[in-house]
Amino acid sequence: MGKKRQRQDDEEAAEAAEEAPTAAAPAAGADEAAAAGAGGAQSDGAEDGGQRRRSKSLVSPETASYLEDVVAHFKTLVDDEERALLVGNVLEEISGKEVKVAGDPICSRHVETLMAAAQAQQLLKFLTSVSDVDGFFTLVSSPFGSHAVEKLLVRLEAQLDGMEQEEYDEFQRVMTLLTDSICPHLYDYVTDRFATHVVRRLLCLLAGRNVLPPPGKQQQQQRQQQLPGLENKRSKSEAPNGLAAKLGPASASGSGSGKHSAAAAAMAAELLGPGGDEPPPCRMPELVSRFVAVICGDDYVGPLVSELVYHPYACPFLQALLRAAASDRKSLRQLVPVLLGASSFNDSSKGGAGAVLEGCRDEEVAALLTDPTTSHLVEVLMQVLPRPLLEELFRRFLAPRLAELAHHPSANFVLQAALAATPSKEMAKTMYDSLSGLLPDLLRKRRSGVVAALVACCGRHGVCQREVCAALAGALGGMPQWASLKGDAALAPALLCLDSVPVVGANEPFSAAAVVASRSGGPTLPRLSAVGCSILIQVLRYGQGACRSFTDSVVGLQPHDAARVGADPSGSRVLEALLEGNAPAKVKGALFAALADHWDAVACTASGSFLVETAYRLADLPAKEAIVTRLASATKALEATHWGPVLLRKVGAEAYTRDPEQWRRHAASASKTLDQFAKLFGSGDGGGGGGGGTGGEPKAGKDKKAKKAGKDKEEAGSREGEGQGAAEEGGEEEGGAASRRERKRAKKEKKAKAGGDAAAAEEGGGRGAAAVEAEDGGERGEGERAKAARKDKRKAAAEGSEAPNVDVEGPVKKPKKAKKDGKAGKGPGT
Repeated sequence: MGKKRQRQDDEEAAEAAEEAPTAAAPAAGADEAAAAGAGGAQSDGAEDGGQRRRSKSLVSPETASYLEDVVAHFKTLVDDEERALLVGNVLEEISGKEVKVAGDPICSRHVETLMAAAQAQQLLKFLTSVSDVDGFFTLVSSPFGSHAVEKLLVRLEAQLDGMEQEEYDEFQRVMTLLTDSICPHLYDYVTDRFATHVVRRLLCLLAGRNVLPPPGKQQQQQRQQQLPGLENKRSKSEAPNGLAAKLGPASASGSGSGKHSAAAAAMAAELLGPGGDEPPPCRMPELVSRFVAVICGDDYVGPLVSELVYHPYACPFLQALLRAAASDRKSLRQLVPVLLGASSFNDSSKGGAGAVLEGCRDEEVAALLTDPTTSHLVEVLMQVLPRPLLEELFRRFLAPRLAELAHHPSANFVLQAALAATPSKEMAKTMYDSLSGLLPDLLRKRRSGVVAALVACCGRHGVCQREVCAALAGALGGMPQWASLKGDAALAPALLCLDSVPVVGANEPFSAAAVVASRSGGPTLPRLSAVGCSILIQVLRYGQGACRSFTDSVVGLQPHDAARVGADPSGSRVLEALLEGNAPAKVKGALFAALADHWDAVACTASGSFLVETAYRLADLPAKEAIVTRLASATKALEATHWGPVLLRKVGAEAYTRDPEQWRRHAASASKTLDQFAKLFGSGDGGGGGGGGTGGEPKAGKDKKAKKAGKDKEEAGSREGEGQGAAEEGGEEEGGAASRRERKRAKKEKKAKAGGDAAAAEEGGGRGAAAVEAEDGGERGEGERAKAARKDKRKAAAEGSEAPNVDVEGPVKKPKKAKKDGKAGKGPGT
């Protein structure tokens, strides 16, 4: 632990030793400086400055020049093998100087450029060369060396899947070397401004997944994106993480009502078994356990761990360590009480959660909950703790002070994490009972994130939904800025503009021209409240018996207000939730009617285009035509966006412009197909006409639907626009196709007649069809078939019945299964 302090003392002594010759140099050259001219003095000063800058470099000028030339040549290469060969040559050249080169302000950038094309074996070789105890800390504690090593680890992680067994064994050996170098001096590494990032990245490799906390500047954005209902559901590259992953299927999914999501969650739990929600196991659990053992060791427990918990550089490392050890219950039972400041420890293998947290003091945990740094650590604890420990932590330390935590600027995020991780209905009810009376105060004091987490928690567990809606309606009704709106009409505007400018409620004009102007440098459109929209989305996913007043408030928005909401990034999710939810078809039809004249304005924004797609998929034929009519009128404005051409093609705008009647026939056909799916497999979340006035209330017996049928319905709906895009070609070729079918039918009849004549010739002793069939496929002649048919007919007549599929005068009719036999010949009956 004294390595860092000793290094700082050595650097100070070295700087003091350098000051003496620097002070003596001016006195020795005073005469020369006095004789020099003004211009010469300036040039000498410039040269001295360049020498001083060069003297800060850790490598020789020859090595720096060599790397510059190599990188210039490297950038001209295209072949990967040539690049890898060049990287190998550079590693041979700088052998023994890796620490100096990678830590140099200039050469470290060259190393990063070259290592971006390095193979796994070369990366492992470089890391091995810098893995000694002193050299590695010297390298990663510098800003340039830390960045270079972190880039190398990222590159190495990207190549793990393609490693052979020998390379993977070498990778494990190198990871063990780095762990051996770090663990004895862990305090120095995690408290260093630059080295701590390398240790966190190393934990990602050991855990096999990303365990890093988000950077400080992105935490607020990430929290907003992880609000219930506002997750980035439209991005397929990443799954929800953080709090969004804990909100359950009702919140993390992009669509669906609460009952459907609950059914999906139950099915997933049944398929995955009792451990389905467990975090994935570590890639190298034994190395992660070594870090845990160091933190839980006698040298760290006590004041030193308290210092690390509150340290701005060490606390993110502890968060990463908790995530890395989440799958190891034994490590968690050792680590959690140490981080919570326990003064005494029980044998964690004997006893329950109370025994594990027995030594934790109330005042210590209360300080952790309210500190701006340690509150992030407690949030991670809520995410990774097993259920018994989580319930014990809540019962002892959170439940007695919920009101205080809800109003605290830092601790309210801990409470949100606890609500997101609530494991049982009983705990959810306790949370609601303690927080329901605080809703007006929380909304007024900008603590609405707690309200959003509470609403999502009750929806996920299916408890207190009516009570939540009633309490929320009472809290919103008391806001003075919405006193002009009567009854339930104020609910939706109050949530949509919860902590933003009240732009909804006055029905101010809103058009596509305003959207285009804001995109072209004009006045920007005011944004709706992300947290308020999150609350409203969760409420709309409740059963209609609980949330009907909120549903009516959304549908009751004036046309311009509804269009403004649909064009907003957060507001569009609200309208999507209503259309995809379990609201009555009449209610959804009212929303379609309100937006009928404003679909072009909604589609001119990227987020609004998703709402238009959803509405078109769920609408009935008149509503579909209203959408395509408005979009066709704004074709020029939409084609100027990157999403416009795709949207126009999906709704068939070009086909509608050329032939509206043909477009209607195709739209009706697609809707009929969707309705057939609904009748056969049960109505899904949306059908061809279920959303616009032709459907009805979802029935209790329709909650369990065939998964594949729903997927096929959605695909059929998405293909509907593409079929309409080809409407003009289909309309022109329809008559020609019918005539071609008639010609084929006539040709078949002609062949059948010719076959009858051939059969007659066969009966007369001619060569007949038998020879033809022998030439083409070797099948039996039709004469034998005719004889066998007549024999069967006589036998059937004797028995009082007719032989099936036999024509005495003509050829024998083949049974359908006969088509599977061999290759067809040219004889009659084929």
